[in-house]
Amino acid sequence: MNVQIDTVVKRARGYWFVDGFIEITSGILFILLAGIILIDGYSPEDSFPSWFLSMAGEVAIAKLFGILIVVLALWWLKDHFTYPRTGFVRGNHVTSAQVLIILKNMILFVLLPISGLLFASLLISSGSAVLSSMPAWFPIGLGVLWAILCLLAAEWLGLPRFRLIGAMTLLAGMAVGIWQFAMGLTEFPANMRVEILHPAMLESISRTLASLGMLVLICGVVLMFSGMVTFLRYRKENPTPYTEDV
Repeated sequence: MNVQIDTVVKRARGYWFVDGFIEITSGILFILLAGIILIDGYSPEDSFPSWFLSMAGEVAIAKLFGILIVVLALWWLKDHFTYPRTGFVRGNHVTSAQVLIILKNMILFVLLPISGLLFASLLISSGSAVLSSMPAWFPIGLGVLWAILCLLAAEWLGLPRFRLIGAMTLLAGMAVGIWQFAMGLTEFPANMRVEILHPAMLESISRTLASLGMLVLICGVVLMFSGMVTFLRYRKENPTPYTEDV
């Protein structure tokens, strides 16, 4: 009985992902953010503060408006495509609890892994060694953490395809890290003081941003592909709008 109840609960949670629209829209947002990071990832030595503030502002604005557009697009798509085919409807209002859940998930998926990686790396090794190897270890560590979150989501939602997304994310992080390692790590002068405008520091930051952009781009493509496959399967299983038998 407990197993059946757990299955029903997971199926209810996974219903929000039944049409693939969440993965498709999230993938588009990831690709947009990756484009901003990769395009603006080059830092001229004489304008680092303005460059960094400009890129951070662009990313923040893109995330803010991107999330808003994604939510509105999802509402429209589900109201006009998904719900008519399943007989379900959504409520007229978004509760504060739902908003808090969205914000919490965004923080868990983006901010906490990055902050945790940086904090752990500084505790394990010296500052120069961490900064020198950051283009290689950062995407690997981030890929591992995101893969774990995907595996947890697969268990919580009862959706096996999230295990595949997690595996692809892990492989993407490792591939990007190996690529950066194969290019050679940035060499920091012995006993160098950590200065943000030092050429070695700027190179390490630029390459780390390139790694982050590539990882986010690959994850976006994986999400879009998973969403499209799910959508086509859902469309095949539900070709016409739902009608009640009279």
